[in-house]
Amino acid sequence: MREYDYSDLKDLATDADHKEHMLKVLVEFDRFCEQHGLTYYLSGGTLLGAARHKGFIPWDDDIDVNMPRPDCEKLMELSGGRIGEYELVPPNPSSKYFAYHWKLYSESILVAKRKQGRIGSKVYPIFLDIFPIDGLPETEEKNVEHYAEIKRRKNRVRHARNVRRYRGRNPYRILRNRIASRVYRSMGVKALFDKVIELATSIKYEESDYIGVMMTNVHTTEERVVKSEYSPVVRMEFEGHMLSCPAGYDTYLRQLYGADYMEWLPVHKRIPRHDFVTFFSYGEGEKPAQSREQLEPADDEPPITDDDEMQNGAA
Repeated sequence: MREYDYSDLKDLATDADHKEHMLKVLVEFDRFCEQHGLTYYLSGGTLLGAARHKGFIPWDDDIDVNMPRPDCEKLMELSGGRIGEYELVPPNPSSKYFAYHWKLYSESILVAKRKQGRIGSKVYPIFLDIFPIDGLPETEEKNVEHYAEIKRRKNRVRHARNVRRYRGRNPYRILRNRIASRVYRSMGVKALFDKVIELATSIKYEESDYIGVMMTNVHTTEERVVKSEYSPVVRMEFEGHMLSCPAGYDTYLRQLYGADYMEWLPVHKRIPRHDFVTFFSYGEGEKPAQSREQLEPADDEPPITDDDEMQNGAA
């Protein structure tokens, strides 16, 4: 995946443009999985959208799917890193496209996030998040311990990447975080990243009665489900297409969003979590002409926290 910056941004894209192009990625992904016998499920807010809206949640701004880890690995092997015109990127510790899960990128639309009322420094293509489903412990108590250890290991990676863990003014905690960052940087991001994956895959999907996604910071232990109830595939409508969903979607959505998940949020809560600014990208041979100053949003546009590891949890 090549690097992008402000010079790659062309015309502003609308929310409808963004969703149209995201849907194209999802439909192509579904076609590939159907062709090769791979299993996936709409997940998170995307699955909620299928159940409640038969498509996108109106204020949602991304697409998420869950996929058994063995199928994720087959997806990478069979595709060779390309699905149609889209690039598939596996879990990796790189600074630009860091992720514990697979991502399918489309370069037709580029996004930047608002940060402190302005456009943040990151510019990247829109993408489909593909979260691996792993085996989980037999009891809820052991599952909590399992996730807590995954979280500790992920925190070490954040220190190694020099991602701030504490933003307050307590001098003791500031010092402790600086020391931790220095210690874990010396160990190396790759080695610590591998420790996270090692633990996440320590309970094999094929051998476990309980499964779930542990590689997201939004949904955690509530992702744990009974494999035999969750895993059969049912096809549900999403924006006019019939796509794969888990048979146990009702239990899954109740665990994530509550028993009243079919009810719409109050109007004041219907806002995108990520608050992307979307642009069409330049075609081959077209000359970029915009600068950062020309692309800055109006002063009254709200800031958001820039977190490259966050999954959308809009409901």
